[in-house]
Amino acid sequence: MSGRTHVCVVGYGVAGQLHHRLLGGLGVRVSVVDPAAHRLSPSLPAFTRIEDVPRRTPVDVWSVCTPTAAHVETVAAVLDRDPRARLLVEKPVCRSWEAADLAALLAKYDESRLVVMNQYAHAAAPGILKAARKEWAPGHPIDAVRIAFGKDRRADIASGRFVDRDYGVFGYEWLHMLALLGTVLPPGVHDRYLATDPGAHDLAVAHDPELTSVAAHDRTRPQDGPTVELYSTIVGPQAGPGCPVPGWCPRTPPGAESRQRLVRVDAGPVSFSLELDPVALPGGTPLPRNMHRLTMRRAEGAREWLIHDSPMENALRWALSTLFAPGAHPAPDLRGLTRIGRLAARARAQEQLPVGASSPAAPRIPTVEVKPS
Repeated sequence: MSGRTHVCVVGYGVAGQLHHRLLGGLGVRVSVVDPAAHRLSPSLPAFTRIEDVPRRTPVDVWSVCTPTAAHVETVAAVLDRDPRARLLVEKPVCRSWEAADLAALLAKYDESRLVVMNQYAHAAAPGILKAARKEWAPGHPIDAVRIAFGKDRRADIASGRFVDRDYGVFGYEWLHMLALLGTVLPPGVHDRYLATDPGAHDLAVAHDPELTSVAAHDRTRPQDGPTVELYSTIVGPQAGPGCPVPGWCPRTPPGAESRQRLVRVDAGPVSFSLELDPVALPGGTPLPRNMHRLTMRRAEGAREWLIHDSPMENALRWALSTLFAPGAHPAPDLRGLTRIGRLAARARAQEQLPVGASSPAAPRIPTVEVKPS
């Protein structure tokens, strides 16, 4: 990108600061809008409100990194200022009941462009997994896909960060898992999966009176497709529902980063396990950031590959290219948002079942272990 390109980051929390760092690495000029602008470095052009950003230096892209509840309001404020604005919005793009409001905004400002960030939709490692499956399990369809994202967010939640009482656990990592699922399943099967009524799923949720839900395990089989299991927890292995089978939750020692992102694909006699950053050696030594590990297991033995890739940087490059590309621009794909909204609604309905009704108190443990290498 040219150094003349100007991106204004709205919301300077964790996501906003990450956008700033990566955009700066791409040669982009960055300014910031944040209520705490006065506390930021004097060398960083920072403003308290969108309307305070000087018009003499036009903003080429607005990067919306505010909390989800403020996304639609922020998008509306940007479009009111510039009806042809290009916007990059962190996921989830909005709360599920705001989808119609967002669609109406984009229809009203039909010369604007908006893309939604979802870094794992642009990760290189799943593509390598897909190629390895075609080479090492030719002729075998996918039998099962299992994806597990775990992170201990209790310290963040206690400090008021990353608190999602609208979607509960589904608002944290679930869109990432759905993005990865879309890179693994054939497109038609993925479409059918997203269209499946969540009522037909085997869904178990760990509820929490303050946080709505803290862990969930969803199991289903789309028409003509493999078994699909998604599991996520935001409370770590020692709280809430407890730790599922080994390999399905953060296993890092106290004080280390308690996070794990796993994908397993079974195809005939071969199993592929993809561990996404952070990845550690068998003895616990962490590998550098943006290192991922793909392991293939079959009767003849196992093979392992290390992959260096930054999904976040890939996603930012894709977003900027898409926003500046000529020609018609498609509307954002909100099917994942609809999916997590319906799952969250089903979870709330489960919590409110009368005494004696069947409602699991904690996620049913997956039966297949994703073993670390």
